[in-house]
This record gives sequence, C-alpha cells and structure tokens, in this order.
Amino acid sequence: MYIVSIGVDIFDNDVKANLNLVREIDRELRELREINIISRVSNITGDDIVITSLVPNKEKIEENNKRVFKILYNHAESFDDLNGVSQAKEKAGEGISYAVAKAYSKYGDAIVVAFDTYGGEGIVNEMASFVKEIGEKFGYSVGSSVETRYIDGLGYVGEETDDPIVVITVKKLEEIKRLAYLIYGALLSFENLRFVRNGSEINIVPPGVICTMTAFLNGNIIDLYQGLKNVD
Repeated sequence: MYIVSIGVDIFDNDVKANLNLVREIDRELRELREINIISRVSNITGDDIVITSLVPNKEKIEENNKRVFKILYNHAESFDDLNGVSQAKEKAGEGISYAVAKAYSKYGDAIVVAFDTYGGEGIVNEMASFVKEIGEKFGYSVGSSVETRYIDGLGYVGEETDDPIVVITVKKLEEIKRLAYLIYGALLSFENLRFVRNGSEINIVPPGVICTMTAFLNGNIIDLYQGLKNVD
C-alpha cells in the first residue's frame, strides 16, 4: 500500500481556500472507495490544499492521480497549478506538489506536513527538506515534493513548483505522537515559519511561511495543531 499526497492551489486569491469548494471536493473524493482507494482533503494551508490517498498497490497510483486531478480540475477557480503539469518536461511550469511513501500499517497511518508561502519561496524548501530528513533519520518511509518533478499518470512539473508537502508513514499508531513532536520542535528553529491550524488563512507578516500538520488514519483526518500547541 502507498500514501499519495497531491498539493495544489486552485483558488482565485493568494491567502485562503474556498471552504465550500473544499467540502465539495472532499465529498467527491470519498467516491474513490469504489476502486478501493481512500482519499480525503488532508491539509488546508493558506490557499493550498492537499489531497491524501491510501492506495492499495503501485499499479493504482496512476488511476488515483488521474481521478484526483479530474476532480480538482472540475472545481478549480484558478488553473495555474493544474496547467503547469505537462507531458513534455521542457514545457512544464509551476505545478502541483506530489509526494508518495510506502504505507506500513494496514490503515495507512501517516503524518502529512504542508507549507504555504507568501514571499518565502527561497526558504520553504529548506524547511520541507528538514522535515524529510527527520523522518529518514528515524527510519520512516518518507515522500517529499521538493525534488519530485514527475507525477505518475499526469506528467511533469517545473523547478519553480513551490508550497511543498512531506508525508511520513508509520507502522504503529503510537509512533504518531513522537514523530509529530520531533517535527514540531525542529520547525521552531525557523524564524519565518508559523505553525497554524488546518484551514488557516496565510495571515503573516511577509515574507514568510505557514505550515499545517495532520494525521491521516484510515481516511480520518486529525489536525495535530491543538495537541501539539496544547491549546483549546
């Protein structure tokens, strides 16, 4: 099994997502269960959303990506990221972010970390790469969009693709807490980064970056902000 995450901006502004549109997309994603794929909107970070899917085998990844892309295209207010994907590598532009990791639990337990930036394009990939290194250091399966330029079943995206995502899968549910605190603590070292609730607008003093962290647990999405920050 695999966890597949697709990050995209399909909204008509640069600071927030259309939550009514997000709910409609999430409703349609649930229909992928008919092909044995569990898919949800896992992260809403500024004007970016992440679609995370538990895919039963490698052969189904392309089908998942095509179905998700079609749903996004049918509901998009803005097409810049979607149109940045190209079958020809040299024609690819700023496009969707893409991360894949092998799932080790039967429920696909994973942490999904998503970033959105306003003027922080020069630093955001360093932050995502730091999260990736943490996962790898402790022996987890990790997928990151930072260096991913080919999206299975869809095509290529350009080097200018930003707003990265990182997905880290675990074998046991109990590992989620430890891993989440490791990531949160590490990200505190970045001055221009704000860790925010899932669904937050990008209300920062630019240039800067916001980040959300969620747990994907058998298609259930848990925002880890409240638990990590110990707030009501």
